[in-house]
Amino acid sequence: MSEGEDDKVEVKVVVESKDSTSKVILISLTLVLLGILIAVVSSGGVEELLPKRGDDGGGNCGDGIDNDNGGKADAEDPDCYSNPKLWEGYDPSLTEDQPDNDV
Repeated sequence: MSEGEDDKVEVKVVVESKDSTSKVILISLTLVLLGILIAVVSSGGVEELLPKRGDDGGGNCGDGIDNDNGGKADAEDPDCYSNPKLWEGYDPSLTEDQPDNDV
């Protein structure tokens, strides 16, 4: 075999990843977590995302306050029972919202 100036050696390196599925999952999870972080930061922090006791839409039958100004609070208010006519099923997660039934 003779060596000449026109002879070239070509080296090809091929890198294959057999675990591409885990890379896709890792990238997807990273994007989801980044989205959650952005949502938390843009809303004012974790405290703003958590429901507060007595807020509109949240139950206030366990706070000891007559929230509907009907004259009765919590366990004495029919609004705090799942069956108010029979006074059954007291639930502190319910909301006092009907002042006219506290008679």
